[in-house]
Amino acid sequence: MTRLLGSFADQAGTWFVGVVLALLGVFSGRLVETVKFALNRADLRAKYYEQLAIDVSLLVFAVDRLTKVYYGAAWATDELKSGIANAYDEAYSKIRSQEYVYLSWLNRYWNHRMADAFVSTMEKMRAVDAVLIQLNELSNPNDEVKQLEAAFLEFQKAAHFLLVTAN
Repeated sequence: MTRLLGSFADQAGTWFVGVVLALLGVFSGRLVETVKFALNRADLRAKYYEQLAIDVSLLVFAVDRLTKVYYGAAWATDELKSGIANAYDEAYSKIRSQEYVYLSWLNRYWNHRMADAFVSTMEKMRAVDAVLIQLNELSNPNDEVKQLEAAFLEFQKAAHFLLVTAN
């Protein structure tokens, strides 16, 4: 009987190792796929965040130049003003045309706090654009420049929260 129990113990150990190896073989593909998916998601998250940060930063810079140089400096030439206006138009158009792409990225790869911060940033961005449209329609825009400065500060704060604080 002792011999039978000893033989059973030896075989149970062998069978246990075999079962463990079989289970690892069956589930190793799934484990590898899970790890690859997590790594790809992290790569995409970094890539998409970088693109969003670049685009928002370019627009913040363009609005800063509009506020301080285009409308705030008497020395600015028409050529310089034209370059600033074109930079703003390109940056604004890019972000607005990709708005839902960015929103889908934020909802997929981040949390609702980031998505809400982006929506707030877009609202502030549209407010800046509305003030700029008013400025361009007026013959004497001096009063509206203060509104542009205030709208720009709100936009800048929202962009900072989105890119620095919210994530």
